[in-house]
Amino acid sequence: MAPSPSDEQSTHELEHSEQLVASLLNATGQGVYGVDLEGNCTFVNPACLSLLGYEVESDLLGRNMHQLIHHTRPDGEPYPVEECQIYQAHREERGMHVRDEIVWRADGTSCPVEYWAHPVHHDDHLLGSVVAFVDISERLQAEAELHEREEMVRALLNATGEGIYGTDLNGDFTFANPACVLLLGYESDEELLGRNAHKLIHHTRANGQPYPVEECRIYQAFREGRDTNVRDEIVWRVDGTSFSAEYWSSPLLVNGELAGCVVAFFDTTERKRAEEELRQSEKLAALGKLSAGLAHELNNPAAAAQRATAQLREGLGRLSNVAARLGREGLSSEQWDALTQAVEDGGDLARPTLGALDRADREEALADWLTKHHVTDPWQLAPALVSAGIDETSIETMTNDLPAAAVPNAVGWVSESLGTDERLSTLSSTTASISELVSAVKSYSSMDRAPQQEVDIHEGLESTLRILQYKLQDVITVVREYDPGLPPVTVLVGELNQVWTNLLDNAIDAVGPGGTITIRSSAEPDWVVVEICDDGPGIPADILPRVFDPFFTTKDVGEGTGLGLDIVRRIVTERSGGEIEVTSEPGDTHFTVRLPLAGPPSGEQRTEG
Repeated sequence: MAPSPSDEQSTHELEHSEQLVASLLNATGQGVYGVDLEGNCTFVNPACLSLLGYEVESDLLGRNMHQLIHHTRPDGEPYPVEECQIYQAHREERGMHVRDEIVWRADGTSCPVEYWAHPVHHDDHLLGSVVAFVDISERLQAEAELHEREEMVRALLNATGEGIYGTDLNGDFTFANPACVLLLGYESDEELLGRNAHKLIHHTRANGQPYPVEECRIYQAFREGRDTNVRDEIVWRVDGTSFSAEYWSSPLLVNGELAGCVVAFFDTTERKRAEEELRQSEKLAALGKLSAGLAHELNNPAAAAQRATAQLREGLGRLSNVAARLGREGLSSEQWDALTQAVEDGGDLARPTLGALDRADREEALADWLTKHHVTDPWQLAPALVSAGIDETSIETMTNDLPAAAVPNAVGWVSESLGTDERLSTLSSTTASISELVSAVKSYSSMDRAPQQEVDIHEGLESTLRILQYKLQDVITVVREYDPGLPPVTVLVGELNQVWTNLLDNAIDAVGPGGTITIRSSAEPDWVVVEICDDGPGIPADILPRVFDPFFTTKDVGEGTGLGLDIVRRIVTERSGGEIEVTSEPGDTHFTVRLPLAGPPSGEQRTEG
């Protein structure tokens, strides 16, 4: 009897289904084989042959697969078939999945595999199982490498003294290393995980004002996708106390997508204390050098004043004696007035400028006159009288109406009076020099002034130049190119004078005798600009980028701490909110300082230290 159309259709569909299954088995990279209820191989796909190292299907068909590929555990112990998960698939009629076992190849080697075993039924009869497996050697190697990296990262996080934590895009803690937990005063990272980092440790500024999360530099890392470094802010501990910290925040990318940020920080309290001690040491060293110069500057006028005082004391004694003798001569009031007027005229006269020969001629002529009139010590009196503008003619006129016996005492009285006047002038000028220097020191050190005030920048520059005059002397030229219309600016006066001292002192050392230092001031929008330039040999190009680094110096051992320009940078940028830059080539080194007209930043924003 011929097959019916429905039978032909069924046969066609069966053939199609078998072809589809065969194609799938041939195309898949997974090893696939079947076993009957005895565990003997019923079919095998090409991937299975390749993975197990066999050539053709006949090498496996009909053979017991457990005995062939699954007989021994990784440790070399036999693997009883009763414990084999593959056979439990049809013994227990349920699917099995094993993530990590080994199978044995034809050459006696093994490879780790992940496999799945499922029972096969036909017309409700259990026929056996189908097993699919994949070689997981590469996956295990990758997992081992990942585990090794994770262990390395964990070891680094545990070993470092810096606090390190991560946040998600909401700012919540995702991890925290032991140093972070310790620095923040917590017992374990469990107290931090899942909590908002900003609200927990960064909520308030040093001045007690709230710290809006929108202004937080840490979150700029993932808001703007860039690294952030802040040298000095505060972090809050669990007990409500705070400490100053420097931190770095970097965006965290996972599979190319922004996932949060990683923050590293450390307590800068000890560093700030050490830096402050070093700055004080630098200030004391600078003060020592300035004190030596000031001592030299003060010594000259002080010594002159001391000499003038001693000479004045002696002169007043002589003047008293000669006045007493002259008084006994019985001079009239008119004669006394004439002598007094001569002294006043001699003191008021512009001292004549005489050449050496002219002076010698006048002194000789005057000494001869004094000798003729019986004046004691004529050769000692003549030079002083000539210096006061008195010559032979004027003294003849002055004494013309006096008795001859009174002339010697009259000339002595005039000479001593003029000498007293000269010594008083010397004393006045020397004490004025001392007063001027003390005034410059007071202005330089900002004594009797508030630390922050509105000033004329030129005043601080001039005070500093006066303090450094002992180094400038007359061998270094200072050119001032000041802007007369420069507006006053609010500054930290004492600290800014330290900036001028360091920059000018370096310039003096650079140019040496015969050099020129130019100080230039100008105004820019929102800024006051001061340039200090010198025509010294310049700063080498390889050194220039490091001149503001702490402890970097080109001076000989013992001549510099390497903190001078670091302190300058900190005062200008961190304390004053300004900018400083340097350019240099042989014969032309420029330090440019820009200070904001608005003054230093407020206390909660200014970086201390």
